[in-house]
Amino acid sequence: MEKVKRLFRPIIRRFAPEMFGIYHHLRGITAATIYGFPSAKMRVIGVTGTNGKTTVCNMLAHILETNGERVGLATTVNIWTGNQKWINETKMTTLSPFALQGLLRKMVNNKCTYAIVETTSHALDQHRTWGIFYDVAVFTNLTHDHFDYHKTFENYQSAKGLLFKNLADSLRKPGLPKTAVINISDPTGEYFDQFAADQKFYFAIDDVNTPEAPDKTLWATDIKEGHDAVNFILHTPTGSADISLHLPGKFNVYNALAAASTAHALGISLTKIQQGLASLWQVPGRMEYVPNTLGLDIIIDYAHTPDGFQKVFEALRPIVSGKIIAVFGSAGERDKTKRPILGQIASHFADEIILTEEDPASEDPMQIIKDIGAGLDPAKFQADKNLHLIPSRKLAIQKALELAQTGDLVLCLSMGAQTVMTKAEGKVPYSERAIIEEVLRAMA
Repeated sequence: MEKVKRLFRPIIRRFAPEMFGIYHHLRGITAATIYGFPSAKMRVIGVTGTNGKTTVCNMLAHILETNGERVGLATTVNIWTGNQKWINETKMTTLSPFALQGLLRKMVNNKCTYAIVETTSHALDQHRTWGIFYDVAVFTNLTHDHFDYHKTFENYQSAKGLLFKNLADSLRKPGLPKTAVINISDPTGEYFDQFAADQKFYFAIDDVNTPEAPDKTLWATDIKEGHDAVNFILHTPTGSADISLHLPGKFNVYNALAAASTAHALGISLTKIQQGLASLWQVPGRMEYVPNTLGLDIIIDYAHTPDGFQKVFEALRPIVSGKIIAVFGSAGERDKTKRPILGQIASHFADEIILTEEDPASEDPMQIIKDIGAGLDPAKFQADKNLHLIPSRKLAIQKALELAQTGDLVLCLSMGAQTVMTKAEGKVPYSERAIIEEVLRAMA
């Protein structure tokens, strides 16, 4: 038997990628056919990039609802089919082709005029979105992530680019132009700009010297960051408006620009864009503030990539008067190269670090913690002084809240609004916010 295995192993290695691709392609074709290509009956907007996708989708959904539209939405954290709205508990951003096409069919049945789909590189590479006829493709940013799957940054970029590459050639709906919306502040913006589209819109912050296309560019100036909000002036080809976001951080200005640019491309008025952005109070697990009676500042965020960490810490460090107590881990069976990078970034900004579990899967949580710890600054962080290794996430959160004093910020990263945690024994129920509130009740 072992001889047979050795004989066929090179053949399997040679043809497995092609067979894998064919399998996924057939699944995509079958799913779209079974459900009758529902995307042909709605305006479909795909949002891709490394960070910000979920927030952009939710911002855009609020703008469209403010404009009187019935909206379908599929993101990492939530799903809408018009008036029906629920939490996404699958731990998949872009669902399997059958689940996704079934969801689009439900949106059509509920008379949705728009479908907003958070679209991942995995989904594009695995043909999960085959038969979804996008009308608008939105690019947020591209940074280090998913190297366990894509192996190289170039492969990762190419997979994301499929959304834009296929846009112009997909089924055309009467009177609807194929539209690309691109972050030109991002170094990879030019890559996504190379693909054909009937119209293109760009967005940037005023650190870009000259907007690339003044009649097609939206940009932000006069950014004022606060503890739980950010204000700025939105400039569009048709006028300017003061924007108030109930979400902190400069990176959320980029997210708002992506949503506003898409809405502008769809012909929505500046007033409705302004009202829609103001109507969004929080996105679950995205810079989510946890109110409490103990006077502690607690924020939950889904940041789990180096760029996500950098942006969250950069946004919060200037407005925290006391210590930043960071609680985080890194997913098992995923990109291991980013683990020490997360540690390095956190050690630059945080004052106390508590390393813990985050979807360890079959890996030993302590080994993941050690991998992250390799990136910490040893001159700044010492074990049991301001560095704590606590595999149990609940105990880690408890430790952070016990350490916190007035003026400090407890920052819980990487789990966000997920409702389950993947461990060696399988998926177990988990809610970051519920655990925080439970610990707070015990402390009170």
